[in-house]
Amino acid sequence: MRMKDKVVLITGAGRGIGQAAAMLLAREGADIVLNAEIPDEIERVADDVRALGRRALPVVADMLVEESIGPLVEAALREFGRIDGMVYSAGVAIHNPVAELSTRDWDLNFGVNVRGMFLLCRALVPVMVRQGHGTIVNISSKLGKEGSATRAAYSASKHAVIGFTKSLALEMKPYGIRVNAICPGPVATPLRARNYPNEDPSTITQPEEVAQVILFLCSDESSAVSGAAIDVAWKGQDILPTLKK
Repeated sequence: MRMKDKVVLITGAGRGIGQAAAMLLAREGADIVLNAEIPDEIERVADDVRALGRRALPVVADMLVEESIGPLVEAALREFGRIDGMVYSAGVAIHNPVAELSTRDWDLNFGVNVRGMFLLCRALVPVMVRQGHGTIVNISSKLGKEGSATRAAYSASKHAVIGFTKSLALEMKPYGIRVNAICPGPVATPLRARNYPNEDPSTITQPEEVAQVILFLCSDESSAVSGAAIDVAWKGQDILPTLKK
C-alpha cells in the first residue's frame, strides 16, 4: 500500500475528482478527511471509505468562508493528530464571454478556485512545518496554461493556481513539504456535465484516471517532485462544446 496509515484532507470530496481521489487513496491505505458543502455527499463517500477498512471524517465547510477553514483543520487534527497530505479539489467553472461575464461570476471563480485554496494552504503550512513533512496537491487545469474563448474567468483562476503552487513549493522546500499542481483537460465530472450537457462523458478523461496522478503526488514515489504543474492527458478531440444557455 502506497499510502498506508497516512492522513489526507480532500476538498470537493463528495463528487468528481475529489471523490475518486478519496476512494483510491483509501484503497492504498490512507485515512481520509472529506470536505464539501453538501453533507449527504461526503457522508456517502465516508461510508464507502469505511467499507474499505479505513477511517473517514466528513467535515462540512465552505471554502468561500474564511472562518470555516480553521475549524476544518482543527477537526482533522483532533481526529487524527496530523495531516500528511491535502488535495484541493474544490472548484467552480462559470463560463461566459467577457462582455457578458458578471463581476459576481468572476469573483466566484476566483473565490473558490484561488482564495479558498490559499486560505486552506495557509492554515495547513504551520501544521506541516511542525510535522516536518507534508504534501499538497492543487487541482489546476489545462486552461491554467493557455487561454480559451468564453472561459476567461476560469482560465485566469487556474493560471493563478499554478503561480501560487510554484511559489509555495519554493517557500516549503526547506521544510521537506512538497507542493504540486495537476492540470487536467476535460474530465467526466458533474461540474463538467452542467456546462456541457450534450457531451458524451465516455469520450473524455475519467476522474479515476486523474486520481492516479494525485496518488503519485501524495505518495513517497514522487519524493523528488515539487513545484510541478503536471498535464493529465485526455481522450477525444480538442473541440469547444456548445455552452449551456
